[in-house]
Amino acid sequence: MTGQEKASFCQILATHFYPPDQELVKLIHQRTLYFFFEKYIQSWGGMEDLLKGFVMNGEFENLLGDLRAEYGRLFSGLSEESISLVESFYKPWTQDPGCFLPFASERGLLMGDSALHLLKIYHQCGLEISEEFKGCPDHIAMELEFLSYLYRWATDLEVKQFIEDHLDWISLLKEELKRFDPHPFYVSTLEILDLFLKREKEKLEVEGNGEKKIH
Repeated sequence: MTGQEKASFCQILATHFYPPDQELVKLIHQRTLYFFFEKYIQSWGGMEDLLKGFVMNGEFENLLGDLRAEYGRLFSGLSEESISLVESFYKPWTQDPGCFLPFASERGLLMGDSALHLLKIYHQCGLEISEEFKGCPDHIAMELEFLSYLYRWATDLEVKQFIEDHLDWISLLKEELKRFDPHPFYVSTLEILDLFLKREKEKLEVEGNGEKKIH
């Protein structure tokens, strides 16, 4: 994959973590997403079972309603039984040894170290955060959009550092998702994302040793 292909890949995956809209469901309904990811999965020697979440039959409006309902059930945050898509939630609130707040090392909180770090990075890059992500700049959709940005404008070392620092929690999200008997679309999305990140990390580590270029 070229840098541009990786940027597009991440941008498309990011859209899967927004509330489903007509454009997303249209891409599923017409199998556009299936064929987009298929060529990469095949080239990686991956199992095509990973793509089954992108094959949906039925009326367009029914698919749209079903996927919107599932997104709400899984990710709305309106109940304790929903899944967080925010990095801070999966990590200790802060690693600062000088912080003596009683909840400093607790998990399940927002606006932790990862969020503050990303706010600083976004500011340094001249990027603005939309209103919906003001309270969670480390939401997975934002992180994937920023990774897409890095593939276009940053060095391989910066990409590697970002993946290691901010996308090391995806396996935890996958495990959390399993508890909810999720729609295959979200299973496929996370499996493909996890596979992509693992491959990228491996390649970037090899490149760091001077053995192979990533692009």
